[in-house]
Amino acid sequence: YKTKIRVRRPKKHYTAFEGRVWALCAKMGFDYINSDQNFKLEYETGLEKQIDVFACDSETILVFECKSTNERKRVNYQKEINELAGLKNKIRFAAQNLTKGKQKVAFIFCTNNAVISKNDRLRLENHSIFHFNQDVIEYYEQLTDHLGNAAKYQLFGELFAGQNIPELKNKIPAIKGKVSAGHTIYSFCVDPEYLLKIGYILHRTDTNPETTQAYQRLVKKSRLNQIAKYIDRSGYFPNSIIINIETKSSRGLRFDPASKIEHDGSTHFGILHLPKTYRSAFIIDGQHRLYGYSKSKSQLNHTIPVVAFHNLPTDEQAKIFVDINHTQKSVPANLLQSIMADFHWDSDNDKQALSALKTRLFTDMNSDDDSPFYKRVILAEEKKTDKRCLTIQTLKSWGLNRVKYFGILRGDNLIQTGYLQETKREKTLEKSILFFNHCFKYIESQLPGQWELGKGDGGFIAMNIGVTAIIRILDDILDLIVANEKIDPYSFKGDELAEKTIKYLDPITSFVRDLDYEGTKKLRGLFGSGATEKVQREFQNAIHQKFPEFNPEGLEQWIQESSGQFDSPAHELGHNHIEPMIDECIRNMLKREYGVKDDKWWIDGVPGPVQKKCSERKIDERSTKPPHHFLTTMHYHSIIKSNWMLLGDCFTPPGMGNAGKDKKLTWLDKFNKIRIKYSHPQREHVTEQDLEFLKDLYRWLSININQKVAIYPA
Repeated sequence: YKTKIRVRRPKKHYTAFEGRVWALCAKMGFDYINSDQNFKLEYETGLEKQIDVFACDSETILVFECKSTNERKRVNYQKEINELAGLKNKIRFAAQNLTKGKQKVAFIFCTNNAVISKNDRLRLENHSIFHFNQDVIEYYEQLTDHLGNAAKYQLFGELFAGQNIPELKNKIPAIKGKVSAGHTIYSFCVDPEYLLKIGYILHRTDTNPETTQAYQRLVKKSRLNQIAKYIDRSGYFPNSIIINIETKSSRGLRFDPASKIEHDGSTHFGILHLPKTYRSAFIIDGQHRLYGYSKSKSQLNHTIPVVAFHNLPTDEQAKIFVDINHTQKSVPANLLQSIMADFHWDSDNDKQALSALKTRLFTDMNSDDDSPFYKRVILAEEKKTDKRCLTIQTLKSWGLNRVKYFGILRGDNLIQTGYLQETKREKTLEKSILFFNHCFKYIESQLPGQWELGKGDGGFIAMNIGVTAIIRILDDILDLIVANEKIDPYSFKGDELAEKTIKYLDPITSFVRDLDYEGTKKLRGLFGSGATEKVQREFQNAIHQKFPEFNPEGLEQWIQESSGQFDSPAHELGHNHIEPMIDECIRNMLKREYGVKDDKWWIDGVPGPVQKKCSERKIDERSTKPPHHFLTTMHYHSIIKSNWMLLGDCFTPPGMGNAGKDKKLTWLDKFNKIRIKYSHPQREHVTEQDLEFLKDLYRWLSININQKVAIYPA
């Protein structure tokens, strides 16, 4: 600054991570937290254990062990886990003595950037120690930012699921009934604080691979604040919050019918004994209303109406969520794909089941911190970033739906099995994850800079178009391997099958590595469903150059067309014959109809928007030429349509007399796309099929114009 200097020194990554966990507990409103990093708990006389983060309130004690690495890498924590597991009971006893209570105690092993092994995960699970990686911490940070202290209940639902909540009053009057599908429902009013304690929200995030059947979007802070203000102004919500109460059995929910009450309905009135356990009520709809009460400053005793299902399957919960929200606020396409995958997973319809499998493949890899697709896929409403730029819909429609990995469908039925299929769907998913992780780990290792860029400037291979092209090329490679090596793909594990593809992936990584900036820009700039096929052909050609036996159908023709041999004849025919023919016909017909004097043909015959665009271009180019000099091929589309009685017959293809105007003029759109090719061959070459189209177009245009147009004399 003008008179002073401010210096910033970043914390060490391990100190910063411990600080994040500590701050999270502070924001959640725990009554006691350790004051610094030197907090030690004496568990035996003269023996102490340093605790990274220690937090407690009247009901719970949380003990956090924090580990961090500077960059994402695999780390073995066997020693640390075994030490914590060995001291667990002693630490629990010492912690309860310190706080002079009988709180529930949870141990959380937190990691940042560290990819822990399956053995370490099993060790933590066997010793009832929770594992929170950086994503779980980030999720709770976001939740706390939105909910404040109420986010603590969501955390308790994760840590103490099924455990009793002391001194919770749970007897409430309710009406019991059944819906048409046979599910039992209860209707009642309850204190929001009670529902917050037993409630749990399945958020559709990528923090927990086990929570695959989550369906809720993350709460919006702005909506919560609006609801809280509305409540504080004596507002209320007459519509019910919808929940699902889960018990271990159908008899686990007690309902005492009221006696001596006569009525004519098919429902029953009585006293419902709600569960007194954490994570026993799942919020299907109304999370914003519920948490809005938690942020309200009003001192009034509110109750909220609730409709509760009992032991409703998760897929039914998700279906209700979609049905409700699809009519209110459109569910994002990626979130909808993800939800639909859950309740189509066990479908008897092969098409639905395969679609679910393809979605699960990428949702599971996205949440696996040992996968190259870790945090790369947009699953719900996450913000798109340079790295997180892949979308489920595109990966399926451009990639997985165009390959035979999972078999071939005819209608809704599977008629042929694929290379990655197993007898059970879970096994197919497991094999597929191994296959794709292994293949793309190799791509990532050979192109680390490219992979790291994502869709950032200069990136390509880790974008939708690059990933879907690799997915499709792997299908071609497997065809070659199975045919040439005479192997049985069903006898190989996913990573073993992937290992056989590596040598064929080398030419692709070399091709991408050798691309200059303009070459990369050209490939990443391709759009539409045909874009992936164009990149796939480039990859096929790269492999073919090194392995001539690799020759997928259509590659030879593509190589011929990509040579540019059709550019010159197409330019000759289109630029020197077809374009002048169309232009001359339209100008002469308009001049004959509207007159030449004072440019009447231009003023009365050409639509205003076209005149405007031509005039703007004339000004932009500072030209002295008249505006009609700047007419383009696509302008003719508007001119012909607005003068259909005059020009329609001239430009209607043979056999399309009964079609609509736009249908009759589709040839003009196609011609313009080819015109762009032969005008800019450095971007894309004209194909043999394109040239044949130009020849046919020239033939019938010549006949139509010569037969039906009397050329206006110059």
